Amino acid sequence: RSLPEAMMMMIPEAWQNDPLMPADRRAFYEYHSALMEPWDGPALVSFTDGRYLGATLDRNGLRPGRFYITKNGRVVMASEVGVVDIAPVDIVRKGRLKPGNIFLVDFEEGRVIDDAEMKS
Repeated sequence: RSLPEAMMMMIPEAWQNDPLMPADRRAFYEYHSALMEPWDGPALVSFTDGRYLGATLDRNGLRPGRFYITKNGRVVMASEVGVVDIAPVDIVRKGRLKPGNIFLVDFEEGRVIDDAEMKS
């Protein structure tokens, strides 16, 4: 399994009662729920294997995870805004993790992979 797939398996998004979730993603979570008990948190878990660097928020969303991506490619993620002073003109993108989502940086491709793209 890839690292992102293992994280989806261990800390799944809330899939049981989501009628809008694609069937293939629901099947992934249903299959893996039989293999191991999911972690419900509360947690913001970061992970890396050298190729990927990421973070995932548990499906209850009780821990904040906010991020900035700067013009020079720096990624800053923390539980609170303002941990590192960054001039607003240097920020390309900012956001927050949502319950069950994964924030993923692929160092080989040199880009951030959105949750929806990663899970498609």
